Amino acid sequence: MRKYKYLILCIAAILVLSGCGSKEKYDLRENGILRMNAGNYPAAVQLFDEALEKSDGKVGDFEIDVLKYRAEAEYRMGDYSAAAETYDTLWQADGDKEKTEYLSRCCAMLVLAGQLDEAKEQYQTLYSAGQPDEDTVDLLLALGSALREADRASDAAELFQQAVDDGVQNGELYNQLALNELEFEEYDQAMAFIEKGLAVGDGAREKLLFNQAVVYEKKLDFAGALRTLQAYAAEFGSSEEVEKEIAFLKTRSD
Repeated sequence: MRKYKYLILCIAAILVLSGCGSKEKYDLRENGILRMNAGNYPAAVQLFDEALEKSDGKVGDFEIDVLKYRAEAEYRMGDYSAAAETYDTLWQADGDKEKTEYLSRCCAMLVLAGQLDEAKEQYQTLYSAGQPDEDTVDLLLALGSALREADRASDAAELFQQAVDDGVQNGELYNQLALNELEFEEYDQAMAFIEKGLAVGDGAREKLLFNQAVVYEKKLDFAGALRTLQAYAAEFGSSEEVEKEIAFLKTRSD
């Protein structure tokens, strides 16, 4: 009877210890959230990592939740490469849930980190997953802008053209394509993209109209540039810079 009593006590102790371990990881997660909300992001990441260590390699709803918090903390403290890795882990670990969201966030973090080759690869994976939505187009524009700033305008143009060829209608997308053509002094092609962007009729009209005046001037069509810039000023308001340019164009178009 004594030996059974000892066995029962051992089992009870194991259950208590197991329960403590389980409770500890939840406490670690909650403390991590508190640290993150207080702005102590390194401490939050450390606590989230400790919570994950209590999972013994298992990945369930708890671990997915902790990884999401860790990615947010890494992003907030500016460790974009680490956040990208965490979102990549979520993408691989979370079955079919929120796949495109993880890919999108991973790509966005890679752009912020300046890891443009990896960002481009992730974007292509995201793009091939389905018809691009507004968020995907916004991500494309951010990636394309970063590529252009890194003197990789041809890579940006390739991605923009892919979206346009697949039927994406977005004024800023056409505006970016026009800017690429301007860099290569392909003014007719730049004008064609601007006209297509203006036809979309979305929030990019202001930029497109201004850049249309720029293209006219590059083509030495000063009358066209003056007419367009005056229309721009009438619609969106003028500025000292715009008024100076209008005065200059008047001297060239007389």
